[in-house]
Amino acid sequence: MVFRSSLEQTGSMDSWGDYLPSNLARQTAASSTDKTCWLNQFTALKISGPDAERFLQGQLTCNLNDINTETVHYGACCNAKGRIVANFNISFDGENYWLVLPIESAEILERHLQKYKVFFKATIENCQQSQLIFGQWLEGVKDSANHGESHCLNISEHRRLIICDNESAAEFTNLVPTLDWRLADISEGIHYITAEQTEQWLPQHINWHQIGGISFNKGCYTGQEIIARLQYLGKAKKALYHYSSDDLDISASQIGKQLFNTEGKNQGDLLFTRTLPSDDKVQIDVLAVLNTDDPDEIMYLTDSGDFPLTLQNLSYTEEKTV
Repeated sequence: MVFRSSLEQTGSMDSWGDYLPSNLARQTAASSTDKTCWLNQFTALKISGPDAERFLQGQLTCNLNDINTETVHYGACCNAKGRIVANFNISFDGENYWLVLPIESAEILERHLQKYKVFFKATIENCQQSQLIFGQWLEGVKDSANHGESHCLNISEHRRLIICDNESAAEFTNLVPTLDWRLADISEGIHYITAEQTEQWLPQHINWHQIGGISFNKGCYTGQEIIARLQYLGKAKKALYHYSSDDLDISASQIGKQLFNTEGKNQGDLLFTRTLPSDDKVQIDVLAVLNTDDPDEIMYLTDSGDFPLTLQNLSYTEEKTV
């Protein structure tokens, strides 16, 4: 893709693999009312055909009956044990269902869905080579309508995803760092399972039920029995939490995969981390699944009490008084 190559040549990747526009592009974007970034680590699966809805209804946690050309939903595909294979944003353009998710997770999900597709008249297309994914903040956007042939997904009152081909993508010239979008995901408590995390977590463990990513009123789908049993007959002790800290003297290589309490006990797993440079130190934000329903106000990145992080309240959960 010519435009994708142009972006890669004029920008770079940060330590997390997110796209970093050139200095000139960032300066131009800073003076613009439109704020857009290229989600270079995301792609879309396009699923179509006469049986597409019926096929997906039996595999996804969301209710396909609720998805139309005016709506966007969160969803997940799980294995028979209710563990997430991949999760995504899903929308419908009148002909095709679009699932937006990380590139590596899309490859895993495509292989998983192909095992069930043989019974249906449906096609699955990985659009990594034909489409680009952009994230756009809605404040200050001059035109809230679709961009040409692009497919737009308003995921909240403040942000939307844009799926577009190479020709339509050429209009996005003044881009901000993708890190801005990823930090917004963290602050809103939204995590997309990575390839190495596939089939580890139930949807409730990443708060997917809190943002409408699970329908408890639809018919059967793979993994439903375990997911519903946890919702109605049990209690998920594991949940997703946001912690952050300013001015930490730490590098990305020093950040581990667990969080610890003041006694040095492992409380759970880091799922997603981003850092923002601040002079000679960094601001760090993390999403972690903790095995507790009473998280401490302060967690640490090491069992020796180094690098403290403070609990942040998420908009979709009850405020913790800790």
